[in-house]
Amino acid sequence: MAEEKQGQQVRDGSGQSDTYDRIIKYTGLFGGVQGIVALITVVKTKLVSLFLGPTGFGINESFNRTLNLVKSMTDLGVPFSAVKNVSECKGNGDPVLLRESIMVARTWSLVTAAAGMLVCMILSQLFSYWAFEGDRGYTLSFLLLSPLVAFSAINGGETAIMKGTGMLLQLAKSQLITVVVTLCISVPLLWKFRLMGIVPSLVLVSFASMVVTCCYSFRAFPYRVRPFSAAILSKGFGMIRLGVFFTATSFFGAGAFSIIANYLMKYGNAEITGVYSAGYLLISYLGLFVFSAMESDYFPRLSAVNHDREKINLLVNSQAEVAILLMAPMIVGFIVFLAVIVSLLLTSRFSDAVPMARAAAIGLAFKAMTQPLSYVSLAKGDSRTFMLQEVLYDIVFVVTVVLFFHLGGIAMTGAALTLAAVFDLVMVYVITRTRYGVTFSRRALTVFLVQLPVILVSWAASCYLDGLWRWITGIILLCVSSAYSFRYLKKHTSFIRFISEKIGRKLGL
Repeated sequence: MAEEKQGQQVRDGSGQSDTYDRIIKYTGLFGGVQGIVALITVVKTKLVSLFLGPTGFGINESFNRTLNLVKSMTDLGVPFSAVKNVSECKGNGDPVLLRESIMVARTWSLVTAAAGMLVCMILSQLFSYWAFEGDRGYTLSFLLLSPLVAFSAINGGETAIMKGTGMLLQLAKSQLITVVVTLCISVPLLWKFRLMGIVPSLVLVSFASMVVTCCYSFRAFPYRVRPFSAAILSKGFGMIRLGVFFTATSFFGAGAFSIIANYLMKYGNAEITGVYSAGYLLISYLGLFVFSAMESDYFPRLSAVNHDREKINLLVNSQAEVAILLMAPMIVGFIVFLAVIVSLLLTSRFSDAVPMARAAAIGLAFKAMTQPLSYVSLAKGDSRTFMLQEVLYDIVFVVTVVLFFHLGGIAMTGAALTLAAVFDLVMVYVITRTRYGVTFSRRALTVFLVQLPVILVSWAASCYLDGLWRWITGIILLCVSSAYSFRYLKKHTSFIRFISEKIGRKLGL
């Protein structure tokens, strides 16, 4: 019945077609923003390493790693969980309830900001000792950096409010402005003061980021907090509970990566660990272009309708279809041109990352189907189920990577990542279908089953063909995958049809 209704919505140009258009729009928006952010970040990193040298770069990274840990421990997951609360209230259509949810989110952001700054101040000597291997000489630096934790917590809360209320264009603008401001502040300071400029640079960048975000959010929703109201604080307990579970799962994920890095270092060497990290980073950046929009646009919309099974099914399947349609050509292109990408972005010393990343890229096709499902438990506030899914995946992730590295070296770890992604899709689908009645539609499965063989053949061609035939086959497969995605999206989205017709008129077609 649901599929018949979906089919009717597509035929009459409403419903799911509108959903497709929105997904395409915001995936393109946030994917483009992430691309610009990544480009500016690369430029900034190169300049920072040039100004500071290896020693200063290491100090800067130690500060960042430690402060990120402090932030994640003290913000109680509010920057994520507040999105659900705010979007749910917005979906109810009650402006009074919406304003109250925003005040609750801001109040808890302020409380966690103050607590985080206080923790950083009190434990500054301990952080110096831990981050710099027994050296307490950076205690004053951590003391001066403590406001950064507060700025970050407030920034995270305001970002959550913008996501929850659908201020996505403003959010994208603020992200672009922030990364440009970051470059304009940090580069002159580090160029002029070198090592002495690290601490003021980090603090000023964090403050500027908060100011940019607040300018947009305060304009839409004037700032109101009640940090001493027990009633307001108690209304945020559910949000804090979900946030704490989300933070805990992030720690499990970071722990899994650390276990693998330590294993590769122990049974391989630093070069093998670096190759694995480089390959994993390339895969992460590839996924970021499509998946970045899910947290900003998809999750708030899913949270707003989390009590309506039919609407959840429609959103999940629409998101999965568009994700695989956009991701598949990118995966094929990545596999075909990976050797060129590595030679441009890295050096020949990272050539061993090519076979590893090619095999791991296949897993992104499965992740494109998994991600829309994995947000359902969070949208429903079912934090225990979400944690169970993440912990089981982390265990399989570690076991498969370690086992495959033992069997076939660094190249086989890519296959391990794909196998873990397959397990994740099966597990999350079974849990989500059993607990919430959410299933993949025939259309979503058809799109996936059409694109997956193209991706697998492109991988096989890149591995087993040589010379000109490898390039010819790879480019043909890229054209096939792109053509299928384009024709499908053109048929079902007015946005793609409009762009296609406009280009056709320009070319006189």
